[in-house]
Amino acid sequence: MAVSLEARESAQTPPKWALLQRKLFAAIEDAAPQALARYTHPDGCLLWPPSPDFQSIDALDDCYESFHNWPLFYLLGGSDRFLTNAQREFDIINEQMSQHGTGHGYPMVVREYQPGYDWFHQGEGNYLFYMLCMADPTNGTNIERARRFAGLFLGEDPEAPNYDPEHRIIRCARNGSKGPAYWAFEEGPHWPYEGYNLPFYDVPGCTNHEVVRGSPELAERLGLAMRDRMGRGDAVVNLLATTLGANAYLLTADGKYRDWVIEYTEAWMERADANGGIVPDNVGLSGVVGEHTNGKWYGSSYGWAWPHGWHSVGQAVGVAAQNCALLTRRLEYMDFPRSQIDVLISRGIERDDQLYVPHKYDDPGLVNYAPGEWMWYPIRKEDGTALQQDGWFEFMPMYPSDIAHLWCMSMVRSDSRRFEQTRKRSGDPFAVNSWHHTKDQGGHDWGWMAYLHGEFPEYPEQILEHNLAQVQARLDFMAQDEQDPATYGDAYFQQRNPVTCEGLVQLTMGAPLPHYNGGLLVARLRHFDAQRRRPGLPPDVAALVSELSDDRAKLTVVNVSPTERREVLIQAGGMGEHEFTEVEVAGASQRVPVSGKTFALALPPRTQARLVLGMKRFVHEPSLAPPW
Repeated sequence: MAVSLEARESAQTPPKWALLQRKLFAAIEDAAPQALARYTHPDGCLLWPPSPDFQSIDALDDCYESFHNWPLFYLLGGSDRFLTNAQREFDIINEQMSQHGTGHGYPMVVREYQPGYDWFHQGEGNYLFYMLCMADPTNGTNIERARRFAGLFLGEDPEAPNYDPEHRIIRCARNGSKGPAYWAFEEGPHWPYEGYNLPFYDVPGCTNHEVVRGSPELAERLGLAMRDRMGRGDAVVNLLATTLGANAYLLTADGKYRDWVIEYTEAWMERADANGGIVPDNVGLSGVVGEHTNGKWYGSSYGWAWPHGWHSVGQAVGVAAQNCALLTRRLEYMDFPRSQIDVLISRGIERDDQLYVPHKYDDPGLVNYAPGEWMWYPIRKEDGTALQQDGWFEFMPMYPSDIAHLWCMSMVRSDSRRFEQTRKRSGDPFAVNSWHHTKDQGGHDWGWMAYLHGEFPEYPEQILEHNLAQVQARLDFMAQDEQDPATYGDAYFQQRNPVTCEGLVQLTMGAPLPHYNGGLLVARLRHFDAQRRRPGLPPDVAALVSELSDDRAKLTVVNVSPTERREVLIQAGGMGEHEFTEVEVAGASQRVPVSGKTFALALPPRTQARLVLGMKRFVHEPSLAPPW
């Protein structure tokens, strides 16, 4: 029987953060239906593509991304309609986009999945599906989909022979429900993409973006090199596919999915060990690193030399390691991203109270370009070109989510030191100091971690006020929006989506937002409405995680209602992977043994409970199953 507690501390004047948190819930509840009604057709279809004849291999992910955080908001405590609408839109997008072609003889959606694209974008698009599964793990249709989607990479689908178990590789950098997408590289090679730098710098004459853009001959030459080097064999970004396996395991407890996640991730870990500790970004069809890249360990799609560099490599490595650690309860898997972060830190350059770390690698001495509108941060040489040292280039601040995820998994002092090494040590601690925008409207991990390390007590109120301003900005944009829908791009709804969840996830669950390119929501705590038997905080209830360590968490829960009693069920871990040992109630001299995954907390009107939660982490099999 679950332990039950009752809050007895008065909160006649609720703390400001609690009122702001409930105000944010209300603001999103008001704004989101307005966006949905205005920016979709009456039947729910998106207003993009504008023509029934449209076809493209790109942009499917952006359709799914439009609603990526709607089920997340539901599982935080948003109303049922957020789950209903998100599921409806997912189903509609599958059907709507199956009516449009890729230009390669297949529709944009084949058997409810991307037929063949890179995992940087597949991971972004799958965020919505993963959150749908977490929000409602009893949905039989989604469970069947989760099995089928994971089966695309377990050799279970004869139409999609993506995985080679002998060499432990995914056979192509682009892949999906039609199998290895060699065809995506064989037709119409071209470069550059607008706003992107080059994928490598050793192709004769192709020295920088502007030169290639101005020469059709050079663009074709570079495109052919991409085809030859990237069109066959595995790419490190494919590690993001492990979340399909992890998601299927969390829904079904079928060990074959866990086994594949471990097998595939460990293959890349072994390649990193054999490459002097640096994960290579490619491996050929015969299992040899550099087989199709002239013997180089770098040069794949979304690899070390690619325009995204560490952003794509780091997400892939971090997501795969987190999946393995979660499914096996073995935190040593986090050494994989930790080792790669250390590779960058060890080569960092101090500048302006900030460590600038290299984000890319290519042939030493070849990189010679002036940063443009697509890249603002890189340290430059005296002639204005980007600095390259021993092959490493584009020295920039490290994006904070990588270390935030690492520290939240490990809870070790050495990862706190990595946070201290890489954050900006002066100026506004709330500032987002990163080279790329955040589609999830996040990026404040440095400020959040500073708060949890006792250095930024204003953070809870500041992030909630910021999130409220984000919602209002989207409403203001809608009020002034006169753009002709016929001119919308694929990301039009993302740019108008008023749902923002960073502060709610950090403050209520003690977690960073999921890795945007296909990670799971791995959290210290999760809340359920005990009276309505559904995920999320009950109405009127606010929660604040103010301290985290390996064996405890501090949590304050407030009922701001002057009339209604609320009951919340608190779970140890987003997937029940942790255990509460005891609960200490501040101000009551009460220490209650728990020895379980959940406890219940009743909150009479205008009361609060300040709790110190004793915990054992990663001691239970993770599962998305509800706690009742």
